Amino acid sequence: MPPNVVYAPIYLESPNERFVNLLNPRIAAHDFSRIFTTLRAYRPEAVIGMYVIHAYPLILLKRILGFSLFSLVSGSDLALHKGIVWSLVRRAVFRNCLTVFTVAAKFNAQIEKESGRQGIVVSTGTNPDYYTPLPNKADLRMKYNLGVDDFVVLSLGSLVQVKCVDDVIRAVKIIHSEYSNTKLIIAGDGPQRSELVRLCSELNVDCTFMGYVGEAVKRELFNIADVYVLASYSEGMPFSVMEAMSCGCVCVCTDVGDLSELIKDSVNGFLIAPRDPNLIALKIREIMSLSEPESRTMRNMARQTVLEKYDFRKLTKEMVMVMEEKISSRNR
Repeated sequence: MPPNVVYAPIYLESPNERFVNLLNPRIAAHDFSRIFTTLRAYRPEAVIGMYVIHAYPLILLKRILGFSLFSLVSGSDLALHKGIVWSLVRRAVFRNCLTVFTVAAKFNAQIEKESGRQGIVVSTGTNPDYYTPLPNKADLRMKYNLGVDDFVVLSLGSLVQVKCVDDVIRAVKIIHSEYSNTKLIIAGDGPQRSELVRLCSELNVDCTFMGYVGEAVKRELFNIADVYVLASYSEGMPFSVMEAMSCGCVCVCTDVGDLSELIKDSVNGFLIAPRDPNLIALKIREIMSLSEPESRTMRNMARQTVLEKYDFRKLTKEMVMVMEEKISSRNR
């Protein structure tokens, strides 16, 4: 991390997939209070919103506190937050940013459509000091009513069509007759939740729906899971996969977006074609068949990939150089 950069993350309550949350006075007061307190303590010259939808409170506060605003487009903030209201929120953020960063070139078209400007493509990453393998995983499993011998499949994200969580459920159904100790955890919320609950009931799949989870719970889930499955048919460079890999969790992901840059198939995880529950089941069986040394090697390789290439502290340097140049140019 550059010496002039402070990492002070602020996790908001309001952008939990529903615009109505922005209108909740308690949530709005909570979010503005946390942001204002942090910014007043550090008095930064620049602030970056690591998720466009989270950056909306900074539009007002940047005028009060006098900092320059930057934001990062990760992909899900475009794909999952559709409709005119979210488009207006993003447009307001984009137009108030000195620069917009994006994790993939393909997002520039939508950024330009909504704001009339091009994004700057940068790599992204996660915090491997926070998302890290935790000790006492047996105790963690007890916390979530799981046995040491249970094989835990995790799906985490918004419960929307593009995430194809139904494919994960069908895959678990395929392998359950052979591996009865398979447990499925679905974390996240969204419009498909009732449909997915019904599907689990119809297929008799042992599944725990966690709803929306915070960062601490998410880290624990990545640590207790034997495999994290991302079955989307469209992605950019999802943070959740980097976070899971950083925790040493084996990932099975569809080969979409930029995921092939992150995962080397059968080395630090697995890549599959989208919309095929049978392929997901096949890869889960393959992971089940790994010996302990083979499994440990793959988990270690997953974490090592993040440490070497996707540690946000290293990647932030590139963004900081651009931010300093933009601020300097504006002040000339």
